[in-house]
Amino acid sequence: MATYSEKRAVETGLAIEISAAAHHVMQAVYDYLAYRATVRELSELDRAALADLGIHRSGIRAAARKAVYGE
Repeated sequence: MATYSEKRAVETGLAIEISAAAHHVMQAVYDYLAYRATVRELSELDRAALADLGIHRSGIRAAARKAVYGE
C-alpha cells in the first residue's frame, strides 16, 4: 500500500505534467498570434517597403514563420 508521501509525490508529478502541457499549449497560441500579427503587418506594406526588407510579397508567410518560429 502506498504511503501518504508516495501518493502526494505522484499527485505533484501529475500536477507538474499538466502545468507543463498547459504552458506548452499557451506558448503555441502566443506564437501563432505573433505569426498572424507579423503576416498582417507585412501584408500592409507596399512593394517598395517589402523590397527594402528583402521580402517579396509571395515570401511574407515564410518571413513571418522564420521571425516567430526561427525556421
